[in-house]
Amino acid sequence: MVIASAFVLQALDGSLAAAPHREIAEALIGGCRAMADWKDPRDHLRDRIRRAVHRGHALMNGGYRDFLA
Repeated sequence: MVIASAFVLQALDGSLAAAPHREIAEALIGGCRAMADWKDPRDHLRDRIRRAVHRGHALMNGGYRDFLA
């Protein structure tokens, strides 16, 4: 089952506003944490933001229908 969360929808909103992923991260998890985690070589935060933006676009482009089936 696919789960849509406020995090995904907020990431989508930031993406549609043409915000860079780093700014989206700052808005969603806070500036201090985003600054500390953004350059982590393991890229956990970057990956989380990328996945949220990707999932948001997928939902917007018809993926929401999965909830109705």
